[in-house]
Amino acid sequence: MRQLNVEIESIQVSIFCEVVLDILRKHRSLSINKTIVFAYLIKKERFIPNSVYNGNNTQDIIYKCLSLLSGDFDGFCNSVEFIIKAIHILSNKGVVIVENDLLHVEDSSDVSEIAYKETKFIEKAIEYSKYMNEKQFMKEVTANV
Repeated sequence: MRQLNVEIESIQVSIFCEVVLDILRKHRSLSINKTIVFAYLIKKERFIPNSVYNGNNTQDIIYKCLSLLSGDFDGFCNSVEFIIKAIHILSNKGVVIVENDLLHVEDSSDVSEIAYKETKFIEKAIEYSKYMNEKQFMKEVTANV
């Protein structure tokens, strides 16, 4: 049973390594909190692909995106551990740079095929979230989870 848990954890962490790296390659820099939330939403969207929102949405896009967390408190909380481990691994390997509260990726030339592609809707939400302060962003996350 212990071996199975280790295998499950390694698969989860590797998935989130890929998702975090894809986010940072596309957006170059993002806070740790926002990366955690959007990495979870991108992975979740892969398994539940039919979203009520699309890339045409422009009004309150961050709030709509964070509303996708509604009713998924346990899933989100369980995934945070794996996302943090993924960020730690990427940081230790020098792939991602952690500076204050921000994650940066230096070189995006080593781009492999994107397995967990973000939708246009989430892409817009990530860009708009850069203009929202961390405190307000986390308030919205906790209100939706």
